[in-house]
Amino acid sequence: MDFHVTIQEGGSMELERTGIYPRYILFYSSELKRNWRFKLLGEEQSGILNLNKVPAFSYKYSDNTMCKIQVIGENKWHNVDSMITEMRD
Repeated sequence: MDFHVTIQEGGSMELERTGIYPRYILFYSSELKRNWRFKLLGEEQSGILNLNKVPAFSYKYSDNTMCKIQVIGENKWHNVDSMITEMRD
C-alpha cells in the first residue's frame, strides 16, 4: 500500500474563530491519486476512507506514533511507513 500520512497542526483562522488549536490527519495515495482529510478529535482515532462514496479502506491512528490501513474485506492491517507532522499558521 502506498499511503502517506500527514498530521497537520495549526491554522490561525480556525483558532481565532473557535479558540481551539485544530489538528487534521491527511491521507494521500499516489497509486489512486486521491487525498482524504479528517479532523483529529483525540489521541486515538479510527475511520473509513471512501472511494466514490463506497467504503474502501479503514484506518487506525494513535498519537503520532502509529497509523495502520486495512482494505475493507481483508483481515490484514498495513503499517503506514511515511508519516510526517506539519505546522501551519
